[in-house]
Amino acid sequence: MSDVNKNFIEFSKPFIDGLKETFSVMMQSELKAHSPKIKDSNLTKGEFTSIIGMNGKVDKDGEPRDFRGLIGLSLNKEVFLNVASAMLMEEYTEYCEDISDTTAEIVNIVMGNAKKALSPCGYNIEMATPSTIRGKDVEIKYPKGTTVIETVLECSLGSMILEICYQEI
Repeated sequence: MSDVNKNFIEFSKPFIDGLKETFSVMMQSELKAHSPKIKDSNLTKGEFTSIIGMNGKVDKDGEPRDFRGLIGLSLNKEVFLNVASAMLMEEYTEYCEDISDTTAEIVNIVMGNAKKALSPCGYNIEMATPSTIRGKDVEIKYPKGTTVIETVLECSLGSMILEICYQEI
């Protein structure tokens, strides 16, 4: 396994673990992750996709290197409504402004937890503000030169896709 692949796996695990923990604690739902794969386009797959960018430095063996990346969580409308209902403990059957930031808040929590988990591994992460894209097949501007890995996750609320891209520069 190359150092790049090893670094990507080390980097990705806290995000998946953080998402699982967030769903377990906040929505009382256990996520099951499928095998990750390389995403074949730069278009959103769900109707609601929340993204948060990051950059920073990683110190590996005394050699600090810059990196950049992004995580995203993509859900269809039904799953988005299920997640919002479970998270806010109120039933939502239609999209409204009260739940507009639901998945953005989830990716923000996941990013914060992953940032803390990756710090002892030498990562110093600067986070951006999360945003939510509404609509299917909307273009996402991934950091140039990054490969995006997507992992389908399933739970009692439905299935969703976690996207992670990372590149040392």
